[in-house]
Amino acid sequence: MPMFFEIKVRVDGQEKWADGHKVFKYLLEEYSKINYKGKVIDPYTTRIDKFYSNIPQELLDTWKSAYPNVNIDQELIKCKAWLLSNTNKAKKDFKRFSNNWLAKAMENGGQIPVSFTTKSEIVLEKKMKKFRKEQEIAAQESAPQDWVQNLITKTKNNMKK
Repeated sequence: MPMFFEIKVRVDGQEKWADGHKVFKYLLEEYSKINYKGKVIDPYTTRIDKFYSNIPQELLDTWKSAYPNVNIDQELIKCKAWLLSNTNKAKKDFKRFSNNWLAKAMENGGQIPVSFTTKSEIVLEKKMKKFRKEQEIAAQESAPQDWVQNLITKTKNNMKK
């Protein structure tokens, strides 16, 4: 059953009751900056599906060059799933949201290892591998943690005496 309400309006100095729906329709058409004639706004989930199924190839290429260690296709699937799951946090600009999503994915390390190309980057990568290996060896050769704690406790007790 449609809701019906009336609004008291003044026309030529006389007060009359008018259909609320007609008044709001008139106000919307008369004073709105947007032309709604013949235009239907798609539901939120439909707009999400349309955007993620029709992303231009040049935009995908731009994202792939900007975020080299991120699997763009996989992250866009995650992005779409998040939008569909969190409709209470609806976004208007899907392109901007996706770009921010990909930037965060890159900050978190991404999924694809980045290949080094310049000589200085190769040297840096070798030094990092050597450093990690030295850390592993140091961790293996160091004293057990319980033994260190026991030694600290004994030393503190001896200092109190």
